Amino acid sequence: MRTNNRIAWLLWIGMVWPSLLTAQSFSGRIFTSFFTYERSDTVGQSSLQARGYQGFQLDFRNRHLLFRAFGQLDHDFASPLTDDPRIRMYNFYLQWQTFARRAELKLGRQPVFSGVAVGTIDGAQFTVRFGRLIRIKAFAGTLMPASQQMKIISDAKSNYLAGGQIRIRPVSNLYFSLSYFTKQQTRPGYNTLRADSIGNVFTQFIQPTTRAFQMAAFDGTWQFRTGTSLYSRMDFDIYGQRITRGEVALQTRTSDRLSLNAAYTYRSPRLPWNSIFSVFNTEENHEIEAGFYYQVHPQFQLQGNGALILYTDDRSLRLSVGANTAWGSFNYVHRSGYAGELDGLNAYFYRAYSRNRLLPNVQLSWASYRLDRDAKRTPLLSAALGLLYRPAHPWSLDSQLQILRNKFYDLDTRLLLRFQYWFFNALSSKSAENEL
Repeated sequence: MRTNNRIAWLLWIGMVWPSLLTAQSFSGRIFTSFFTYERSDTVGQSSLQARGYQGFQLDFRNRHLLFRAFGQLDHDFASPLTDDPRIRMYNFYLQWQTFARRAELKLGRQPVFSGVAVGTIDGAQFTVRFGRLIRIKAFAGTLMPASQQMKIISDAKSNYLAGGQIRIRPVSNLYFSLSYFTKQQTRPGYNTLRADSIGNVFTQFIQPTTRAFQMAAFDGTWQFRTGTSLYSRMDFDIYGQRITRGEVALQTRTSDRLSLNAAYTYRSPRLPWNSIFSVFNTEENHEIEAGFYYQVHPQFQLQGNGALILYTDDRSLRLSVGANTAWGSFNYVHRSGYAGELDGLNAYFYRAYSRNRLLPNVQLSWASYRLDRDAKRTPLLSAALGLLYRPAHPWSLDSQLQILRNKFYDLDTRLLLRFQYWFFNALSSKSAENEL
């Protein structure tokens, strides 16, 4: 199987290579991060983790072709994990498009955002547009390996995602779309201990069944000239023959300073067709939400949001209110009901110096929570001290010291360092122009 994977990726690189030779621009970013913290494996035992990350995003582009690669290498220098060092490839695809993007084809490892379908595949995605009226998208491919390595998953017949979307825009302020996907995914087996009828313990290998999904969805947006927009969505489980999500959201601008929003959302658990959980009774919930945004001054805004979540025999409440200023933001949050109670205060301060080249910042958060109405409240305090430095336009250096304190940790301290370089190079385009 390793040989087959190598052949497959060599074919991808063979397809990509012509685009690199005729590229008109080469752009991207390179970032190096370092994150250190103490990890508590078991009670009374801990280990120091010092993980390093080397990431990159590269774009080769000409008039009709784009090659994009986005990946990362990470390793722990203090306490290496089982799979260290890890090489992850998030995107690796070639994109071809016609003039004015009437048609577009992607081949390789790519993200999929197509209505109800969201994920990453090793495969193909095709989009065609008929003016501004209709857009049709189709995609199919194997799922990305859990390790995110540069290889194709071993069992392609049982690990795939395929589907499509049609989007119609009859007038400039109205659009609606229909989307569909089918997905299968195997889960890794594991060994566990079992006992026979007379109590003898033996090791048994458990192979979970393949998970299967088949979903369809409708969504649409209607924007009025008055500054009001209406959004609706409905997800339907084809295997389960039931609606798993329904949403209606309204947003309106009552004046130059005030905006209001309201929404209703219905949710039901989305379960695989052959999941063991599908034999149990599952509960739905309903969420009613409302909020506001008010601009007191160009450098001072107020905002708030509240939601009531209704279950069969219980309810939850979610509230937040805060302010944004030219030098920071503040907000208060409240949670109560089904999942426990929480009250918290958050603040973020920042100040730019030397023409935005130096940006120190401070984050403070305090919360008091309890998981049950009869339990005692537990305080939690966290803070972060950060500094962003841009010595020149393409370079930046981030540093952040994170501190956490609660009843489990007297003082949990973590350090994050990140170096980033952005670049753009216009390459010679004569060869590309002659070929196109």
